[in-house]
Amino acid sequence: MSHKDELEATAEIAREAGRLILTYVEGDRMQARVKGERDVVTAADTASEALISDRIREAFPGDGVVAEEGTTEPASTGRIWYIDPLDGTLNFAHRLPIWCVCLSLFEGDFPVLGVIHDPILNETFTATTGQGAFLNGHSIETSGVSRLDDAFVHLTIDFNPESLQFGLQDVHTLAPRVLRTRNIGSAALALAYVACGRFDAMVHRLAHTWDYGAGVRLVEEAGGVVTQVNGAPYTAETTEVVAAATDALREQICSLIQDSQATELE
Repeated sequence: MSHKDELEATAEIAREAGRLILTYVEGDRMQARVKGERDVVTAADTASEALISDRIREAFPGDGVVAEEGTTEPASTGRIWYIDPLDGTLNFAHRLPIWCVCLSLFEGDFPVLGVIHDPILNETFTATTGQGAFLNGHSIETSGVSRLDDAFVHLTIDFNPESLQFGLQDVHTLAPRVLRTRNIGSAALALAYVACGRFDAMVHRLAHTWDYGAGVRLVEEAGGVVTQVNGAPYTAETTEVVAAATDALREQICSLIQDSQATELE
């Protein structure tokens, strides 16, 4: 099966998961519970993960699976699917309609395929290596913004103590120098929005491969750039990213953050 065929199959899996999650939105089916400190998981998360994992096993036998809520399957093919069955769970649990389903395929250390599906807006973002990025089948590109003071930037202030500290520092460093900032509560959707030009850049700290993989493929296929904060390339082990419409914009953001961190250490 070609990556193009795999992409179509993966997009349908994401849409099926989205339809399932929508059945949990109203009434007693929400069923949120605590997952660690200041975090939650819902019945929809676990149901979506089970469905996606089953569909991946059926469609791509031998591939590995790593999913946010704990599903793991060893790989015999050297390929691993990273799954976030519901990115933006806290939004979902509070009935804030900003959340999505994310699937990415890694061959080695890099994502070669990514799908992000937003059931609320019925938007499906898709990308494979060398084939461009798409929204509901239509080609998308980044905004092309290269000046920091023109940039509309997504910045995350998260709940993890270390991430919270970094996020507050990033806001202090970047907010006075960019056009505006936002935090929508979904790293995956923020990356998708960089890919289609709704955001010009995003900075996110201390997240996971299932949060980033699909969006990284989208941004790069749409003409943007994604690296670590220190400028190193993105890999499956990366925990913090800077994604931008252009490399010039990314360089300015990374430089400011690095300078700010160096000052904090003095």
